[in-house]
Amino acid sequence: MKLSPLMISITVCSILAANPISVERIVVTDTQSDNDQLIADTNLSKPGNFQTFTTKSIATLGTQANMNPYSVIQFSPSVNFTPVDPAGSNEPSYHDPIRIRGKSQTGPGGVYLIDGMPLSSNPGGGKQMIDMDNIAAINLFKGYLPVDKNIGFSSLIGKVDMDILRPSNKMGTNVSQSFGKDDFSRTFVRLDTGKLGDVSAFGSFSQMSGDKTKGAGNLKRTNAMLGLKYIPNDAVKAEIFAIKNSDDHHNYYNLSYAESTDLGQNFGKDYAALHPSSANDVNFYDWNKQNFDTTAVFANFEYKPTSKDTLSLKPYYKKDSGDYWYSSVNADPTKNRVINWHMDHDLFGGIAAYSHDFSDALNTKIGYWFHKQLPPGPPSEQTKYKVDASGNLVYDGYAILADNGYHTLSSPFIELSGTIDRFNYLIGARYQTFKLGSLHSYTNGTSNLTSPNYDTAIANGTLDTWSSVDEKTFHTFIPSLYLGYTLASNTSIYLDYSRTYGIDVNLFPSYVQNRANFVAKGVTLQQLWDKMGLETSDNIDLGLKTTIGSITFNPNAYVSFVKNKQANVYDSQYAVSYPANVGDALGYGAEISAYGPISEQLEFLLGLSYNKYTFTQNFSSSATATINTDGNQLPDAPVYMAKGALSYHVGNWTLSPSMRYTSSRYGDVQNTQKVDPYTIIDFDLAYRIASFMGSHNALFRLTATNLTNKKYIATINAADNFLAASTTATTYQTGAPFGLFGSINLKF
Repeated sequence: MKLSPLMISITVCSILAANPISVERIVVTDTQSDNDQLIADTNLSKPGNFQTFTTKSIATLGTQANMNPYSVIQFSPSVNFTPVDPAGSNEPSYHDPIRIRGKSQTGPGGVYLIDGMPLSSNPGGGKQMIDMDNIAAINLFKGYLPVDKNIGFSSLIGKVDMDILRPSNKMGTNVSQSFGKDDFSRTFVRLDTGKLGDVSAFGSFSQMSGDKTKGAGNLKRTNAMLGLKYIPNDAVKAEIFAIKNSDDHHNYYNLSYAESTDLGQNFGKDYAALHPSSANDVNFYDWNKQNFDTTAVFANFEYKPTSKDTLSLKPYYKKDSGDYWYSSVNADPTKNRVINWHMDHDLFGGIAAYSHDFSDALNTKIGYWFHKQLPPGPPSEQTKYKVDASGNLVYDGYAILADNGYHTLSSPFIELSGTIDRFNYLIGARYQTFKLGSLHSYTNGTSNLTSPNYDTAIANGTLDTWSSVDEKTFHTFIPSLYLGYTLASNTSIYLDYSRTYGIDVNLFPSYVQNRANFVAKGVTLQQLWDKMGLETSDNIDLGLKTTIGSITFNPNAYVSFVKNKQANVYDSQYAVSYPANVGDALGYGAEISAYGPISEQLEFLLGLSYNKYTFTQNFSSSATATINTDGNQLPDAPVYMAKGALSYHVGNWTLSPSMRYTSSRYGDVQNTQKVDPYTIIDFDLAYRIASFMGSHNALFRLTATNLTNKKYIATINAADNFLAASTTATTYQTGAPFGLFGSINLKF
């Protein structure tokens, strides 16, 4: 790639390990200064239990890819995020590899919000559709969620809400360029127009590319964003944003549990680089990849008729289309297949609200949220391919062929908040209608003679009434409560409660794959569908926040009572086993977060956590057998975690070491597949000068990651209900090895 002199890096470097630290990237903002703290202190006199990671945190704790908010919030207690790719882009298409307090996300919902709007979803594209260079702050909500953040297809584990870095009032340009081993390269450019009358705007472009850190394959991501702000007077504000994202990358190999126990031998194992030359060999890198194109448009409109009244409207829309290719390996090699999961879906909705401030003691907000999204999940189009004797793919019909309706959520909400003497409170309530779309299956009877064109196959297909269901609706009351008391000017205690929700949608593909067994027992999908319940979690936090000097300490204890959690169980009524929402689970733990400047030169961030998340019952595996699950830790949920980072300034130099410890985990709910603990250490060195190549601020950075070259399991791909005896095995993916990388950031 040919670059102008302005964008040429002066460093030569190696690719980093997972989630490196990058120090103080230059961003365009009117308010950022070198004195900003890593975490913004919440005003103790106002209600709320969340952490805000500032622009400094985003710059200091992010990766060189600068596109994943989880790389930043992983330094918060109880957040477990360990992607397998150093850029943070190579996650499985079907779930977010993040757990908060042991919980994982359920269903086709995403964890993050953009300006309070639920634009993320899984599976599909757009999981990293925004550059962190365009984010002003990341707000992390764990157990407690206020009603206007408790939205999306699922909210069980909390939400990560990103605030857009608005167009600057001053004209400016921000440029960054990094290079690395395996041909890694990332270019980012942002232009701000400054104020042009009542209008200001920005446009940004980024491109990232490189080879995988092991095995054959590469990644390429292109992202563009536009932002427009119109403020004609104090009463009116209109903001519109648009994102165009393209993500094309090869996936990493999944180890079996046996392979994961010998990382000395298997740490670098990956898909074969050479095209197979024999039948049934699906172990080829170019048959394990993802490519998605995503478009998102969202806006914020506000009208303030008086200083105490605000009307707001936030509409949003996202569409993504692409393919997720993967190898399906069977105990019988003749049944090995390559699957192409094609996705073409959208989501849209809006949040309308009216707020009125009566006094400091009473602030009110009423609103309405509406949201629709088209599956997957569950999947609607998965074509399968055999590998012939020459090693070529041969179309073999459909693994799943279905016509799925939209999922629809709608909810009015109300919120009261205020401060009375030393007390502050926030009370919220929502009444939610959650409709799962109908599922019409045409899979049964398809073959290699069925048209590979989806529309043609549906038009000529036969509806399978055994595997089809009507839409299903849940009505749920979702309350929230926050109570705070200020003990002193620097200390407060708080108690909060909120109900979160979600649902897995894998009953449909599970039924389709095992249809013959269900039909033999005379059981339709509709009968099982009718028994589903919405998973809910009632979360309670008790905490304290105090500031001693410039250091903030925030110890916190919590408990979560989970109902209708999905588990693979034997149903005595129908004499079949299937994923059913019948489990009760309990989560509890303690956290401590400490952060702030120790001196003018030294700032630190520390997070410690203890998390238990278990089923509170055993499950039947047959008419006569029971599987012991009561009290066992759920898969991929570490009990102990510790994180820490330092930022030390000496003249124009900044030294930033960081450490993340993750205790042992399990790959199954029976706790038979244990994964060893690990510690990752990174180190950054940065040098800032006031003028370079015409810029008025330049930052040069060199980062060493995974200094001990630790071989570890990064991601465990397992459902919470996975049993060691299940037919679908847990898989394990390794993290990235030691590496170095460098970059230059310029501000004009």
